[in-house]
Amino acid sequence: MNDSIKDKTTPAPDLTGCSNEEKVERMVAWFFQNFEDPAERTPYESAEGGYIFIWGEADAREELDDKFYQVAGATQEVIDAAVNEIEKDGDVWVPVPHPSDYE
Repeated sequence: MNDSIKDKTTPAPDLTGCSNEEKVERMVAWFFQNFEDPAERTPYESAEGGYIFIWGEADAREELDDKFYQVAGATQEVIDAAVNEIEKDGDVWVPVPHPSDYE
């Protein structure tokens, strides 16, 4: 994903003192505050072969690694668990639009 989109994500929640289960829950909640299924708002053009990712495309593992690994105290094991939870709903994600996207 491009840096301008990453700059719009909310800060990572504090994971200090959380159990691994709580860390996973907070990471998953953070992800869905910032990313959504492209079916929600991403233009789709069947003639072009599917979604037109005008706001970029996100990978759950990459996003969680960027925000949480060694930065917010999440181990790779916890990130893996969060990614598995997120990917139960799919594996293609796009940024949630922000008002500044439409200026």
